[in-house]
Amino acid sequence: MQANHVPVAALLLFLTFFIAACGTPADEPSAAEQALDELQKKYDALTEGKLDDPMQWASEDLKKLGDWEYKVVEVANVASTELEETLNEAGSDRWEVIWMEKTLEGHVIVMKRSSISYLSKIPLSQIGRLVIPDSEPQQ
Repeated sequence: MQANHVPVAALLLFLTFFIAACGTPADEPSAAEQALDELQKKYDALTEGKLDDPMQWASEDLKKLGDWEYKVVEVANVASTELEETLNEAGSDRWEVIWMEKTLEGHVIVMKRSSISYLSKIPLSQIGRLVIPDSEPQQ
């Protein structure tokens, strides 16, 4: 039985060295690091100049509750696969097609999505606690 374990251990040791050798070079960021960098850039762009005055930001964010954004896109005559790619790309950004019309030049597409409101994700009871302090001191 022990003879069968030696080749498995050797194989595991080989795979460990092989995987380590195939890793990304130290000077190149991994795909996960690149994705995190992209997310950080998007976060920085979204919050730029908005976190200086939290009450102003919250007021603007509350105004977005229940609002819609609209987008009109004109797509030239393309193959159906290319049109699907365009629609899937818009869908990945939360756009929903509400009207599509064929024209001589291609298609006119009307899309909508709900405005992003970060405060909408917080229960109202919690927002109330943030805005209206407790009248009784907590012990």
